Amino acid sequence: MLNPNSTLSLFPLDVVLFPGMMLPLHIFEKRYQVMIKQCIDSPDQMFGVVLAKSKEAQKPNVDNIFRDDLYEIGTTARITAVEHLKEGRMNVVTVGQERFIVRDITASEDDFIIGRVDPYPIKENEDPRIIDLLARSLRPKVEAYINHLASASGEDLSNAVLPSEPEALAYLAGTAMQGSLPDKQKILSATSLTALMAKAVSTLDKENKILAYMLKAYQDHQRVQRLPFVDYSLN
Repeated sequence: MLNPNSTLSLFPLDVVLFPGMMLPLHIFEKRYQVMIKQCIDSPDQMFGVVLAKSKEAQKPNVDNIFRDDLYEIGTTARITAVEHLKEGRMNVVTVGQERFIVRDITASEDDFIIGRVDPYPIKENEDPRIIDLLARSLRPKVEAYINHLASASGEDLSNAVLPSEPEALAYLAGTAMQGSLPDKQKILSATSLTALMAKAVSTLDKENKILAYMLKAYQDHQRVQRLPFVDYSLN
């Protein structure tokens, strides 16, 4: 677990990593090869994933990157598997662990970002009745979204098991959503369990409506494409 004022290697990406989410990565840049090797050699085998606000935050020469170029709430990624490839490249599998808030950043000698971070735990001392109501609202929305994804992809997701814990359910909702990264970041950044679940409910409700509309439009298009053959006039 992170301690206050911890030092953590940071990886700015176009992804919002949630606790419990699996994140496979292909490591090809030399600077990140060094970073991942250092993480592998460390006892906790972790680094931090943060959402980059622009492409500039992902480019080399991190001396020119400022804290405001990154979203301040990120998630630690624990390395669970490594495949070593040619020229130092690696495929790594990571799993999101715990949230943190970035207080400051500096550049490492190998041109990746070192963050000074604090833990960002969820506030859970809230009315259990409100949490239960939000969970009752969120669960069917997650189920509906998974069904929409199954219809869109043709995959059988009927055996998907949803977590019973409200926090894990909200993080699963954020992980599953295909919507905008800022919307996902808002879910990750929630300060309390109530706020986390409320943001997940609101965002997933919007995503369900969009996905349902897109699926209907696609199905209508397919029906038009399969019109029965008739002898159309050439005029």
